[in-house]
Amino acid sequence: MKNRNIKSCVALLAAFALGGCDILDVNNPNSLVEEDIRSEAAAAAVVNGALTLVSSSVSQSWQPYLVASDEMRWIGSRDAWLSLDLGFVSDPLNEFIDGPFPAMGQGRWMSDEAIEILTEHQANNPSTAIKTDLARAYLYSGIMYMVIGEIQEDFAFSDKTESGAPIGPDNMYQVLDGAIERFSTAISGFNEVGATDMALQAKALRARARQSRAIWDVINPSPSGDGLVSSAEAGADASDVLANVSPDWTYDLTFSSASRSNSMASWVNDRKENQIDLSIATVDDQNDINGIALQDPIDGVDDPAVIKWLNQWKGGSYLDKGGIYPPLTLASARMMHLILAENALKGMDSSAFATHINHIRALDGLTPYDGQISEMEMLQHTRRVNLLLQGLRLADMYRWGLTDPKWQGASAASSQPGTMLPISIIEIRANCHLNGLGCGG
Repeated sequence: MKNRNIKSCVALLAAFALGGCDILDVNNPNSLVEEDIRSEAAAAAVVNGALTLVSSSVSQSWQPYLVASDEMRWIGSRDAWLSLDLGFVSDPLNEFIDGPFPAMGQGRWMSDEAIEILTEHQANNPSTAIKTDLARAYLYSGIMYMVIGEIQEDFAFSDKTESGAPIGPDNMYQVLDGAIERFSTAISGFNEVGATDMALQAKALRARARQSRAIWDVINPSPSGDGLVSSAEAGADASDVLANVSPDWTYDLTFSSASRSNSMASWVNDRKENQIDLSIATVDDQNDINGIALQDPIDGVDDPAVIKWLNQWKGGSYLDKGGIYPPLTLASARMMHLILAENALKGMDSSAFATHINHIRALDGLTPYDGQISEMEMLQHTRRVNLLLQGLRLADMYRWGLTDPKWQGASAASSQPGTMLPISIIEIRANCHLNGLGCGG
């Protein structure tokens, strides 16, 4: 990650830290340096800034991943999006793989930096406020590691101008392990200060990360078996979350004019370079959504979960144009039920499987599942519609041998299922471990 990217992190965080000051009191705003964000007074601002960078990265990084899946499709003029839509996910020169990579590096670096800064503050002043902010820093760093582990084929943990060696595709599970560790620390920190709601948020994210870790195992080095996974630890987290949240609870990354826009929404809702896949929604001559294509397999109606998430995506109604600030859902009660349903199916417990599937169906007023279709079909459909636009679809396609009709035979998605997004060219050219120039001297 280039030093100029870290400077942009510092500049953003300085803006958070000084947001309540009279700018006329600053003789030269450009004189702000990294040390200015390391004071205890800036602690909350550092963590808030890390969250902004992490949220921005997720909104950028999910889009190429989702366009490569059957959740989104290319409709515009930029051929690099078309390449992703055709399944070519492994090209480091693709501008829409390359473009989000610096933001991912910034979010990763700054969230870890926030942990370092807040750990130092806690050692000097173990106040409730500092402990809470440190737990938040671990939460946001965990989100960044989780997303990297879910969508990246490889990653390099560089530090400012110091190049980090790539971790290697065979070792990417360690990034998900790092996410789980961060969420665990966040849970402990929140519980210590009595922030039980935030502890539950971290626990829901840990449940997702633990299941993603199990999914990583079944698609690497290539998909194997029936694709089903079971994680007792993810299930325990999911059960605890469900016992303490409302029936249709969600944990979302939010965007606003006061922070940053949702980059993916800008490309889809505003620029109309990409659109929801035609297997999910129908469109008019202007490529605006005008209906729901994906039907519930039992009731034969427009799937209510698709409507729910598209309404959120468009800011109220899926028939609207939509804006550039919709939230992105990272965890939900529905996701927790899906984790438990899959655990049950893997363990051949049909009763428990139906129970959790029907909790979800009841939220949408649908007929209970009672063997009308196979359990595998029910799980696959229920995951597809209830995890829509949540950064998990491509892994599900790989583990169950599902293909997008648009994928070309020569593409990595088709010929090497399990392939995720590569380290992009901007990092390859800057990183001495990758550019062939060596790191000596």
